[in-house]
Amino acid sequence: MEALVRSKKKKTIADFIVLEELGQGAYGKVMLVQYKAAPAIKVLMKYVIKKRILVDTWIRDRKLGTVPLEIHVLVFLRQVPHPNIINLLDFFEDEENYYIEMEPHGVPGMDLFDYIEFKTDMTEDESCKIFYQVASAIAHLHDNGIVHRDIKDENVILDSNGSIKLIDFGSAVYVKNGPFDVFVGTIDYAAPEVLLGRPYNGKEQDVWAAGILLYTIVYKENPFYNVDEILSGELRVPYVLSDGCLDLIKAMLERSPARRITMDKVLQHPWFASMSS
Repeated sequence: MEALVRSKKKKTIADFIVLEELGQGAYGKVMLVQYKAAPAIKVLMKYVIKKRILVDTWIRDRKLGTVPLEIHVLVFLRQVPHPNIINLLDFFEDEENYYIEMEPHGVPGMDLFDYIEFKTDMTEDESCKIFYQVASAIAHLHDNGIVHRDIKDENVILDSNGSIKLIDFGSAVYVKNGPFDVFVGTIDYAAPEVLLGRPYNGKEQDVWAAGILLYTIVYKENPFYNVDEILSGELRVPYVLSDGCLDLIKAMLERSPARRITMDKVLQHPWFASMSS
């Protein structure tokens, strides 16, 4: 694996001025910052608190050393970039944190959670264009042996042109390290097999979460209100936007992981062709 081109001078967080806090979670926080030496350059900076990194999410690499899986995955993705996946610029560390420097999208852009609330008149065509980009990003990860494991509206950032980036690889893993028995994402997006405590491979979980996401984009609510509904509840359909859209949602929300559609097949679904024609 290629190492990043690193500056000779050791970079520290003191080299940056914080402009805005964009998000906070159990891992740490994300800031919009600018370089003190070059104020025109603004970047996203994710602070990852070292003592909160789970034991099984470290990886040893000959060139990078021992780093969190999140950093390893983002460095790998630099070799196989995708227009709808956040781009890593650099990373560095001090005693307390890892700092993950990323290219901003939309400066600062809006996450899909807020956009769904804000855009009360979203058309089917716009929903389709947004979701296709998300599906394309997930399929690219799967094709490269990576699963995201935390697909949700808050981890999709839009710019003013409707272009999206998939963000937050804090739960991402390599498929070859599976199957997995611990769920690390967001409960509303958890697939039935994961909630039942069964070992899971990751790709099927990403597909289920993508189905929840598409439903949320279309209907502005979650399809299931609790764990029992996820496991056995009937899918609520407030109205039919189109037969193609509903068919795709149902294919992704298939409770049997063996019968659930794959991300490559999602991209080939007739709904996308019907919208672009």
